[in-house]
Amino acid sequence: MNKTYKLSGIIIIFILLLSCLTTFALAETSYEAQERQMLNMINSERIAHGLEPLTLNPLLTQVAREHSKEMIDMDYFSHDSYDGTHFSERISSCGYPVYRIAENIAMNFPPDVVKAHNNLMSSPGHRANILNADYNEIGIGIWVGEYHSYQNTAMYTQNFGWDPDAEAQIPFSIKGFEPLLRTLSSEGDDQFFSVHASDICDVTWLVNGTVVRTDKAVTSSSFTMISPAQGSYDIKANAVSSRESDSVIWSLEVISSGPSGVVKGDFDGNGVIDFYDFVQFAGAYNSRSSDANFLSVFDFDDNGIVDFYDFVEFAALYNA
Repeated sequence: MNKTYKLSGIIIIFILLLSCLTTFALAETSYEAQERQMLNMINSERIAHGLEPLTLNPLLTQVAREHSKEMIDMDYFSHDSYDGTHFSERISSCGYPVYRIAENIAMNFPPDVVKAHNNLMSSPGHRANILNADYNEIGIGIWVGEYHSYQNTAMYTQNFGWDPDAEAQIPFSIKGFEPLLRTLSSEGDDQFFSVHASDICDVTWLVNGTVVRTDKAVTSSSFTMISPAQGSYDIKANAVSSRESDSVIWSLEVISSGPSGVVKGDFDGNGVIDFYDFVQFAGAYNSRSSDANFLSVFDFDDNGIVDFYDFVEFAALYNA
């Protein structure tokens, strides 16, 4: 069998495996990252129109998530609950005041937060809610599943509200979300860091004073140190908003060296491009391409995304 036929076979297997892995991952994981992505886009729109950004409210978020999940589970699309309950009653039942509220819902197949946001902004009624100065809080709930026999359909619910106690401007702050400890030690393993901010900001990551990553106009940001060498490191996340700045610092002591280098395609570092690496590549393909752990191993052309060109490179190694 020549290389062309073997590569075609690999591609077919990869597509089937990717479909299974994607369905499983979507069924078992939360969509907090996508919800925050949608919040960032909403607040970017508001700031561009001279409005204050919205604060994420946990009560509204829980109501929104439950409604999105119910629409998937019960195979319907409506502001009312499946039992006919009005959205204002859903919000009221969680203990949130309902004298100033609104709701947007959207759906797309396959999941695409950017497209869902753009569709909402193109609808006059939904756009009016997003750009309404009478709201200062929001809850965003995303759920993905089967809808009318269409697998991998995303439901989006946005619940808008007003908290009179939040009218006074809250001081800007950034908090270290992971890891919780500020002083760490490792044996050279990959180390993940993340922060959440109270407002839209630019987050710059520095390692021993050197800038290694910058995220613009976000409320959350993360950075992964890949197999750091033995030594001491100060990892700093510096956040700057339109009003103030804040920072978080971790101290990391690496007591032994990690792998001397990353071998493209060999995710487990065992020196062989095997089926385990193939499974990891399938998980990284497109949907997980923003994860630095996967980019370092599977982004062959170093363009910042694990795409079809990387698959061709990986397939050639796997098939060698």
